[in-house]
Amino acid sequence: MKKYVKIKNPNSSMRGRFAVYIISVILIFISVIILLFGLFGILNPANKQISDNLDTLLSRHTEAIENDTDELAACAISLAGQLESDLQSFLSENNLLFDNLENNKDALDKLQLEMYSTLHLNMQVAHPSGAFLILDTSVSCPSETQYYNGIYLKYINLFSDNTVNNDFTIFRGSFLTGHENSITFHSGWKNECRTDFFEKSEELFPDGVHYILSPAVEIPDTWETARYVYVPIRDIKGKIVGVCGFEINDLLFRLSHKPDVSELGFVVCGLLDNKENISGQFNSNRYGITDNFSYTKKGSLIQFDFENESCIGKTDSISLGNDSFTIAVMMPKNAYDMLLKKEQLKFVSIFLIIAILALCCSIYMSKKYISPIVRRIEQIKSAQKLDNSLKISEIDDLFDYLEQRDLLAEERLRQLEEDKHSAEIEAEKSRQAYEAALKECELAQIEIQRLSESTQAEINADEYDYFISNLGTLTETERKVYELYLDGKKAGEISEILGIKPNTIKFHNKNIYSKLGISSRKQLLKYAIIKQYQDSKSNKES
Repeated sequence: MKKYVKIKNPNSSMRGRFAVYIISVILIFISVIILLFGLFGILNPANKQISDNLDTLLSRHTEAIENDTDELAACAISLAGQLESDLQSFLSENNLLFDNLENNKDALDKLQLEMYSTLHLNMQVAHPSGAFLILDTSVSCPSETQYYNGIYLKYINLFSDNTVNNDFTIFRGSFLTGHENSITFHSGWKNECRTDFFEKSEELFPDGVHYILSPAVEIPDTWETARYVYVPIRDIKGKIVGVCGFEINDLLFRLSHKPDVSELGFVVCGLLDNKENISGQFNSNRYGITDNFSYTKKGSLIQFDFENESCIGKTDSISLGNDSFTIAVMMPKNAYDMLLKKEQLKFVSIFLIIAILALCCSIYMSKKYISPIVRRIEQIKSAQKLDNSLKISEIDDLFDYLEQRDLLAEERLRQLEEDKHSAEIEAEKSRQAYEAALKECELAQIEIQRLSESTQAEINADEYDYFISNLGTLTETERKVYELYLDGKKAGEISEILGIKPNTIKFHNKNIYSKLGISSRKQLLKYAIIKQYQDSKSNKES
């Protein structure tokens, strides 16, 4: 038998070369998976980064809008308290009731002159785009259209969110108030105001509601839109007799909350009203107050569809006053798509680079290693002289090992043939022994039958019947002891088998003898053998 000798050549191990090939295949597979995930949006870090950046901007704008609104509301509440004090002082000094102001032009003009300074001072402190106070009275009652007396001041040409140095104009108020304070009159100036506030004032301000932020609405007689933070003015009895507050027009909103320019590009913020027709204020004049847009959920983001443009962004709900609003941040959809395309292009580029490298590696490995192996196998199949110049240890070891296995298989086959012949001889001997034992068994059965018949003739029939009828009274343990006696076991052996003490065996023997009406183990075995013989005979007859 040829001895198996392993050729050692660590510099030409096919195992290492094959590992390189497998790694290349795995890299290609991983690249394909990453590419597919990127194209279908499953693995999209750009989308995640955009979402995170929008979350950051949304949180910042939400906090800023909430803080600005709270500050303006605090100023409005303070303004209401000061105006209530001015109103009560005026009524007390002139010995008037609030109802006496109806159609009393002189009294209302004087009241406006006294309340003007308070409104003007608070307007400068709060930095809104305008301030107003309206009383539930008029100098033009009755009339077809309900008007209310009050003052409405507005800043002219805002140029920053700090309104201290800006000029202002009177939009609503008496001519005397504007003339005495040398205020420029607005092009849309009127003496009194129109409002539906007093028709539902008690409903708007239940207990616990201190101010209200209105939806974005168009300001009458102007091209502007604005929101209002307003607070009720109450008389000494707590009855609402007026309203005051501050204006936040679109220009001030844009100046206070400027658009963000970051890696996402131009990001716009909006304060939207939660009502049937969507409207709101945006910090960019590209999107004014409008009810001609909608927004829909798009994964973790939201798509806003305007008349001429679509945006991608996020929203957050915020509670201001007694109403809920929606804060939105958004970027143009074309900019969003461009960022995603750049990320997808990056994935494609990485995939192509990995694929090309893997392909080159596979081609090289095929030419360097696989092709020579195929040629070697062809040489072996065609019985050609082997070219040993390759020196691939695994291939040489393989064929030596196969040759050794063939020799071992032949040796094993010969040994099996010998074992088979020996087994056949042993089987024949076993058959003969079995036949001899069978004959002995038959003779023993005959002898047992003879002995049983002779013994049966000698035994007391009543005692035997009593023995048979009471076998069922034995307990489970007693039955086991009884069966072990039939198997030829002795008391000591039964004690070891059942794991009980010898004295316990004696106790069970006493119970068995008592229940079966016998006096010894010999008598027990005699009756048991007769019973087995009768049972065997009955089975044969049946």
